[in-house]
Amino acid sequence: MKKFFGFVLFFIFLIGIISATIETNYYIYEKKVLVRHSFDLDNFSQESTDQISNLSFDSTSNLELQLPKDFSNLEINSEYKLEEFSKYYLIKINSTDNLYIKYITQSMVDKSKNKYSFVSRNYLNQMQNIRLVLPESAVLLEDGLVFPEPDLISSDGRSVIITWNDYDENQIIVDYEFLKDKKIIWYFMILVIILIFVSYLIFQRKIFKKKIEKIKSKNNKSKKTNTKSKAIEEHLIESEKAVISELKKAEKNQLWQKQLQTKIGFSKAKLSRVIRNLESRNLIQKIPLGNTNKIKLKFR
Repeated sequence: MKKFFGFVLFFIFLIGIISATIETNYYIYEKKVLVRHSFDLDNFSQESTDQISNLSFDSTSNLELQLPKDFSNLEINSEYKLEEFSKYYLIKINSTDNLYIKYITQSMVDKSKNKYSFVSRNYLNQMQNIRLVLPESAVLLEDGLVFPEPDLISSDGRSVIITWNDYDENQIIVDYEFLKDKKIIWYFMILVIILIFVSYLIFQRKIFKKKIEKIKSKNNKSKKTNTKSKAIEEHLIESEKAVISELKKAEKNQLWQKQLQTKIGFSKAKLSRVIRNLESRNLIQKIPLGNTNKIKLKFR
């Protein structure tokens, strides 16, 4: 019974040693991930190594590792066999000292809009220490997922580093984003706002310019009219000036002939003579209506 418990305790201790020496590093570069599995036996004591050999491990023995279907640049410091399955490849390694396995894959990174997700399974199916290095300028999403809960989140000054010790879960999921993506969005929004503001100023300037030109045109027209009116009136006799003056004051610059006669106080004959003289010079217009006439000014 004591031997049995001793063997169980040794076996648990042995698993702890083996698990502690398996290191897996993930380095994300854009959409690619460099994966490195290390089986470092230099940390074992000679006694532990002898015990492992006695148990037929021979450093690293009969190791099987699944690889993603899209793996590339495979590097292993040992002889191996590669078998293809529908969803993955299987590597079988007989034995080696200080084994390492490296490869590149794109299947572990997924992008949705500006959000990135790293997803990896435990391809070794053994306890190991995991180290995930995010790309430069990448940060964890505030409301994103980091599973399982890491033992440490740190940084080397350029990249965020996430560490899991004694990892034995089935899957790792980490959501992250790039700061430069956010900056580009902000820069774009600021640029759009500036362009809208500049366009508004240009539009308002054109409107203001048209108003100024309209006012100037109106003033110039008024000046020309006044100048013309003064020039015309300078050559009129007093009776003609009286008629022109009353028409200017009238609504729409027009009066019935009888109204005009009442306002000026001329006799019918004299008013008819004055109207005839002004009409001959195209200064007024006489419009016959029934038994009377409407007199209209032809300039202002």
